[in-house]
Amino acid sequence: MANTKIKCKCGGKIVSDKTLIEGFLVDCLKCQKCDEILFSPKQAKDVLRLREKNKRIEAKRKIIKVGSSIAAILPKKIEDFGVKEGMIDTIRILSSNSLEIKFKKDLF
Repeated sequence: MANTKIKCKCGGKIVSDKTLIEGFLVDCLKCQKCDEILFSPKQAKDVLRLREKNKRIEAKRKIIKVGSSIAAILPKKIEDFGVKEGMIDTIRILSSNSLEIKFKKDLF
């Protein structure tokens, strides 16, 4: 979705997009011409909020066997974000050493 009110310094149109920053997939604004990434004040605030929330739960975790399946143990603090049993929507491989877990609803 193009935002025709905002132009990049190169003259290109700015569009809504997503980008990886500090390992977080976040909303951003991107120039269609030069690919410069920009953030609205709200988007910048969201990046800071993700960074702070991640500090509260980031730690090494173990994979355990549960019956004929495996499971990752998540910290109890993640409940503070509204995570409950059964909330996972999809899991997919992002890279050779990372997975993405998507929940059925926003966590915050």
